[in-house]
Amino acid sequence: MKNYINKSILKLQKDRDNNRLVIFVGAGVSANSGCPSWSRLIDKFADELGIASEDRKESIEYYLKIPQFYYIERGQKEYFDFIQQNMDSSNILPNDIDRQIFKLKPHTVITTNFDDLLEKTVKSEGLFYATVRQDTDLPYVQTEKMIIKMHGDEDLKNIVLKEDDYLSYSKNFPLIENYIKGLFSTKTILFVGYSAEDIDFKIIFKWAFSAGIHARNRKRER
Repeated sequence: MKNYINKSILKLQKDRDNNRLVIFVGAGVSANSGCPSWSRLIDKFADELGIASEDRKESIEYYLKIPQFYYIERGQKEYFDFIQQNMDSSNILPNDIDRQIFKLKPHTVITTNFDDLLEKTVKSEGLFYATVRQDTDLPYVQTEKMIIKMHGDEDLKNIVLKEDDYLSYSKNFPLIENYIKGLFSTKTILFVGYSAEDIDFKIIFKWAFSAGIHARNRKRER
């Protein structure tokens, strides 16, 4: 096991030096600054909807349907107000993990988080990474050093959280989706802030796996 870890570290160092390292940042990183995890946010929705604890499940379907039910029952404004109230990161500061991420000098940082802790980090460290929060940002980026918020941004209210958001992701974020799939087929991806048991990690891993298969099939067609 120790030998495997040492080899992995050497590979990551090599990929970093060759500008091939992409870091995928999950909610666990922001949780160190006080932001709620995805499961905690879903629990808050469930509390508001009056769903009993014994009726709550740890499944992808459940985690997507709860915010969807809230959206249908309370409407768009109250839905986004609730998220803003519980996810507001305006007074929250980056933590040491945020800083360590950029010390690795990644080619790109991809995140499913809605907060602005990564943007605050590069600003405080004097680094330049363009932030992509929506599809229309991508064509105007002048550098390959990017923070890609693949699930949108709380200020823009284009976040991906409820079931409809995931079902329409390819329609709403086609440029970002294709760009990230390209990174999965050409770069080394390091996941930070995820547990293998996290529901959001399972969704991302399934999506990434399908992206890898798609990329390999395209290579065979050539």
